Amino acid sequence: MPFARRLALFIFGILLGSVFVYAILIRGRSFPAWLPSDRVMEALRENPIQISARLRCELECLKLENQDVASILADEEADVLFEESDIRGKEKPEYVIEGKVRSGKKMKMKFRSEGLSTRAIAITSPEASSCNCKP
Repeated sequence: MPFARRLALFIFGILLGSVFVYAILIRGRSFPAWLPSDRVMEALRENPIQISARLRCELECLKLENQDVASILADEEADVLFEESDIRGKEKPEYVIEGKVRSGKKMKMKFRSEGLSTRAIAITSPEASSCNCKP
């Protein structure tokens, strides 16, 4: 059998095998996030959100709603700021997330992952410092 024919059969086999692998194993599946910030965002999004009393006060002061808290987590461009987060040596790490609220304004909020829920703790943006909300 000439080399060109063997090469053509080899390439045909690779292509046919790739189609089968895609059709059987890959198609229709969602794969978990790979990067640390994506994994944190995925973990925070999948649980129901509880809002702390301090955050409720800050939301009222800044004329925001509860849906704005969820919109930060739902923002595809939201980013976990690990250098501002408190994650070292804690049983329940606290993450600072920077994302957009429904009005399109960027804000930073602190969230804590508590097993089966996500607790929204506070707004860490400079706008919230003018509010007199106690922790």
